[in-house]
Amino acid sequence: MNIPEVYYKVIYGLLQKSQKNEVIWNTTTDANTFIVYFDKFSLSIRQKYQGDYNNPEMWITIDIINDDGENIDGFEIEEGDTDWNKISELFTLARRSALFIDKAIQTMLTEISKNGIIGKKKKDDNSSSSDDSFADDIPF
Repeated sequence: MNIPEVYYKVIYGLLQKSQKNEVIWNTTTDANTFIVYFDKFSLSIRQKYQGDYNNPEMWITIDIINDDGENIDGFEIEEGDTDWNKISELFTLARRSALFIDKAIQTMLTEISKNGIIGKKKKDDNSSSSDDSFADDIPF
């Protein structure tokens, strides 16, 4: 399926604005779904996978949601469809925006450009803040 004509201007407009970082994309409880809130409606974009490693199928779903949280319309584009590249780019831009990926990359580049050692040791969730080095010396 291609982008339905009624949606084309919306998708193209979101794509252009997302390319300029002018859309506030938000995360959802689903790690592969991102949403932009408008005055009365919302638009979500979700990437789905099916199949196995050797034969994966991928598609992206666009949904329009009303103020009551009801999905009132939408469409899907499968990998290989004519408009796949546009929808895939929009999903990537939405993901990068909602997860602040550009900020993360900029932060890493700033640290990399500094002299000296970079990086931190992984925090051990089981460690306590006190010194337990003598805990094994207790005779009972």
